[in-house]
Amino acid sequence: MRNRSQFVRRTAAAVAGLALAATGFGVAGALQANAADVKPAAATQPAVAKTVSIKSDKATAKVWTKVSFSGKTTGIAKNTVVQVQRFENNKWVNFPATTKVTSSSTYSVWVQSGRTGVNKFRVVAANTASAAVSVNITK
Repeated sequence: MRNRSQFVRRTAAAVAGLALAATGFGVAGALQANAADVKPAAATQPAVAKTVSIKSDKATAKVWTKVSFSGKTTGIAKNTVVQVQRFENNKWVNFPATTKVTSSSTYSVWVQSGRTGVNKFRVVAANTASAAVSVNITK
């Protein structure tokens, strides 16, 4: 009888050990499978850099003639305000002309200037400035 109880205990222990080993393998396998699904941080999409471009329809215009600016944006949301600025006294000053970014990430706006000579303009949207364009305003 004693041999039988030892046999039962040993068999139970062996079965339990196999079950633990199998469970451990299952957990390790699951961890390994989950690790395969995780993408490294470097593989994630980088945030889109914000940009705004500007193009003028005229290089030269007479005073108070409409000059149109248009451009494209990236990383800037629809309906974001686009502010025209003019370079005056060595600094960029808001010009009284604004518009909004469209659903196709573009904008268009026009200005009129009575200041003769070369006027430098740019646009600013979402704290992002375009390059400058020059328009020569003549009498």
